[in-house]
Amino acid sequence: MTDRPGFTADHVLRDMSPARRVGHVLAGLGGLATAVLVGALWATEPEPLPARTQVAFAAVIVVGLAWAGVAGWALGRRPLFAADRVVAAGLALCASTLVTLGTVAIALTQGSGTELVAAVGVGAALVGAAGVALARARAHRRALLALRRDLEAARRPDPGPAPDEPRRS
Repeated sequence: MTDRPGFTADHVLRDMSPARRVGHVLAGLGGLATAVLVGALWATEPEPLPARTQVAFAAVIVVGLAWAGVAGWALGRRPLFAADRVVAAGLALCASTLVTLGTVAIALTQGSGTELVAAVGVGAALVGAAGVALARARAHRRALLALRRDLEAARRPDPGPAPDEPRRS
């Protein structure tokens, strides 16, 4: 038996739980399926779609492909140290901001004051929730990296006194 662990700090902290893996697989497949289905719907339209519908379809396709890309990156990269959470929360913040801007723009041009208030309210809730998720993900990542530093520092052997330094009794 030794005093040192058999695993490095990277090995202990880098692995992803099975539930997290399943979540990334589902997010990736969901994003890819959404992008493919909306792309197929767009491609098979007999008449050209209005410009704002084309913009909306393109945005949905981009967000779906982004989720698929994030999931593939997270499943294939090691060690993560919760970087996947930071990237996913950042993507959620970008997507919710994009949706909020789109719905507010539509409400401004097409709707009444009630629709505008609803769009701003729901959008603010979405952006706020995504912002909180991003802040929590960054804090979790910082905590994991600090734990890794502590584990690595504990694993290093004590160098003892310097050669030119007298020993203390």
